[in-house]
Amino acid sequence: MAATALIAATLAGAPATAWAADDTTPKTPFYKSGPEGDQEVFDYINTFAPLKDTAAIQGYPVTGQDTKEITLDQVKKVYSPDQAAKDAQTLLEGFGSTPGAENFGTEERASSKEDKDPGWLGNWDAKSICGKSSDEVLNRTRKLSCGFVGKLDEKYPVMKTTDRVPGGTHITYVTQASIGTEEKETKGWKAGGKLTFTASPDNKGASAEGSFEYNQSTETTKKWTDMAEQRRDFPVPDGMAGATFQAHANAGWYIGYIVQKVDNTESPSEKIVAIPARVLIQAPTDNVPLTWVGRQY
Repeated sequence: MAATALIAATLAGAPATAWAADDTTPKTPFYKSGPEGDQEVFDYINTFAPLKDTAAIQGYPVTGQDTKEITLDQVKKVYSPDQAAKDAQTLLEGFGSTPGAENFGTEERASSKEDKDPGWLGNWDAKSICGKSSDEVLNRTRKLSCGFVGKLDEKYPVMKTTDRVPGGTHITYVTQASIGTEEKETKGWKAGGKLTFTASPDNKGASAEGSFEYNQSTETTKKWTDMAEQRRDFPVPDGMAGATFQAHANAGWYIGYIVQKVDNTESPSEKIVAIPARVLIQAPTDNVPLTWVGRQY
């Protein structure tokens, strides 16, 4: 047990190598299971892929939305629509007040499933209307800006976990990932893309495959890139009951609102629509999509 603890402690404290493109023999850090180990994993990834507490996306988040229904009550526990409207003015283009326009305030939608505006926007759903130019919106009598603002809800989510293997096992995984960019542009901003990846043992056992969609924030400075095939050594120390190999996205789930700034140019007036949503957004300063860690059980 002493030897096991020493190995685990050494690997847990190892320098963060993540998935560096110039590192042909990346090492996989090892952590215990449970909340304490989870926090160590978060601290490790945070050293090279830090996440902002608040993030924003210019334009509609075409990819990477949570498919589960997100309710207004859920979001309000951490983020008010009024604060989101204020943050949109700071973080997004097109959300400033219109001089001389009557302000109708912020309209709240009850859930992510209620994304249509039957009044000002002719019952268009948010995704469709946000993808249109101002010239196409209701005979040019409406001006529209779209975006997303949210608070960090879940750090570095697990995207794949391999099968459990017993102590004393020595496995080498061959890993590879490809990035597909989302071509649809809204207000000149590419919303994000799709990541597919594999982790295949070269001795025996089934390969682990996964995929997910993500977004880039307004503060993204390094976009995720395709990763070349790499090999990872994954030794499970003697004395452990078992361990798994875990892939974390270098990203965070953000809960907040898809916001729409609507201007009625016929009778000068303005309002903001706030639609509850939960969106996966990449770490803004890291071009590596995944971090693999070992977890002891």
